[in-house]
Amino acid sequence: MTEIRAIYTDGACEGNPGPGGWGVVIYFADGSVQELGGYHPATTNNRMELQAAIEGLKAWRQLAPERAIALYTDSEYVLKGITEWIQNWKRRGWKTTANKPVLNQDLWQELDALNDPLVQWHHVRGHSGDVGNERCDLIARRFSRGQPVGLRTWQPPPA
Repeated sequence: MTEIRAIYTDGACEGNPGPGGWGVVIYFADGSVQELGGYHPATTNNRMELQAAIEGLKAWRQLAPERAIALYTDSEYVLKGITEWIQNWKRRGWKTTANKPVLNQDLWQELDALNDPLVQWHHVRGHSGDVGNERCDLIARRFSRGQPVGLRTWQPPPA
C-alpha cells in the first residue's frame, strides 16, 4: 500500500476576490512526490485555502485512507476552522457566534466530510522557507495567474 509521509496545501488569489488557484504537494515515504493544482476564475483566498485542503484529503482517501497523515497548511482560518470552530458551527446550525451564516459553508461541509481522526492537522508559517509550503504557494499562485506549472506526478513502483 502507498505510504504518504505528508501533505502540504495552499491557496492563492489575484485580488480578493479575483481569480484563484490552489496547490497540493504529497510526499511519499519512498521519496516520490505528487503535485496537484487547480483554478477558479472568481473566488477568494479563503475558498482556495479550503479547496486545497479538500483536494489533499481526497487524494489521501484514494491512496492510503487507512494510514495516519500529517496535513500542513499555512492558513490559520483552515486549521482553526476544522480543529476548533466547526463543532460549534454545526451545533448552531452553521451560524457564527454573531448568529450570522458561516462563510464558505459549502466547502466547510465538504472538508468536514473528508476529515478523519487519522488526519493530523499542522500549521506551517507561510513564506518561511518550508519547502513543501513554498512549492504549494508557487503552484497556487501560478494557477491563479493562469501561468504554466510543471506538476510532478507520483508513479507507483513496478510490481
